[in-house]
Amino acid sequence: MKKSLVLAGIVGLTTLVAPSAKATTILVGQCVEFAICWEGQTGGTPWSDTLTLSDLTSLGLGSTVDMIAAQTAEFVMQLGVTTMTFTTGSGPVTETLGVFSGGDNSDPCNFCEIDIVGTFAIPGNATGATISGSFGGGGNESESSAGMNVCLGSIAPPCAAASGVPEPGTLGLVGMLLAGTLAAVRLRRA
Repeated sequence: MKKSLVLAGIVGLTTLVAPSAKATTILVGQCVEFAICWEGQTGGTPWSDTLTLSDLTSLGLGSTVDMIAAQTAEFVMQLGVTTMTFTTGSGPVTETLGVFSGGDNSDPCNFCEIDIVGTFAIPGNATGATISGSFGGGGNESESSAGMNVCLGSIAPPCAAASGVPEPGTLGLVGMLLAGTLAAVRLRRA
């Protein structure tokens, strides 16, 4: 919703901004609870993924694409510097996102925090790409990271809960809403 408000405020500048990516989500990195990335090692735990022309086309050639961090286990999400190098006919094009650190969350934490870490501009003539970074390290205060999925594209599975399935963090809110509704009903009857 914030994006649409910002875009509405700069309607006259939209020709200067690359179009948004298509509604696709590609998992490019994953740190699973109790794995080495969660436990930590000096310099963090490296991760990388290779994207094909088909992947880049589904994200939107010539558009910008969000990099999303979705927390799947307790503690703090930590990402070192993330680099994406695109292969193009005119040579490699490299973009970089800085260090990222999320909030401190406790279990149960299944998608308890979802953040847009930054954006990459996909060149219109890209034929492939390699994205790489680290869980923890890279200037973060910790060499480890909470469990997390790293995606490119839209906030959707695997970087969000499946539609219609309440997450543990939302069950308390639903309970509070129902309790408030019942309290209001009781007040009306009294």
